[in-house]
Amino acid sequence: MNRFTLPLAVSILMFPLAAGAEADVASKMVLKSDKDSAAIQQRINALDDDTRDKLEETRQLLARAEQLALYNSQMEAIIADQEEEKLSLDQQIEDINDTEQGILPLMQLMLSQLEADIETGLPFLKEERAVRLAKLKASLGRADVTVSEKFRRVLEALQIEVDYGRTIERYRENKDGRAFDYLRIGNVALYRRSLDAGESWIWADGDWQALSGDLAKPLERAARVAEQSVAPQLIVVPIPGTETSESKISGKKGAE
Repeated sequence: MNRFTLPLAVSILMFPLAAGAEADVASKMVLKSDKDSAAIQQRINALDDDTRDKLEETRQLLARAEQLALYNSQMEAIIADQEEEKLSLDQQIEDINDTEQGILPLMQLMLSQLEADIETGLPFLKEERAVRLAKLKASLGRADVTVSEKFRRVLEALQIEVDYGRTIERYRENKDGRAFDYLRIGNVALYRRSLDAGESWIWADGDWQALSGDLAKPLERAARVAEQSVAPQLIVVPIPGTETSESKISGKKGAE
């Protein structure tokens, strides 16, 4: 009996040892599989992150491309508008050049006529008017003054001369070292009186003609109307070319 007992015991001992080895191998395989799975998952996660980054970058690039396309479209519209404006300015410059060729001689003619009127008309405020005329002539030759500004100044001077014909004015000037009171009635009559009102003259036939006391008497009242110290009224004053004439004084001094 003792002969069969030992092999059985050895078999029993060998079975647990073999099972334990297989379990250890399986355990190692599971651990390796887990590690491989974790590594694969990490690679997948890394790929997902990279994909998301690339997708976000692509979206940003598309947004920038859209903005750039819109900007380019706006710039094309602006450039087209500027080209139209340039063509318009070129045409305006050409028109101005044509206008200058016609208007500059016209202004010269207007100033020549104005100078003739000053020289041949009533000699009132001659120095003031001559200075204004000289400035106008000088401005026509200045390159820093635009044609429109030159024309405006000429028209302004002409308007001043026109206003002289619709107004009355009293002023004082020195002539040959002597002061006189002047009375202008439009551009029809010009009178001069000594400061003490003892002597009076009227401009007639290109010279000063003395007035008698009766003819000179209404001049004081007319002068007061001119300086607006009394109300407008009908006053009989001498007119060049006639002995006496009625002239209605408007009561306006220097401007209507």
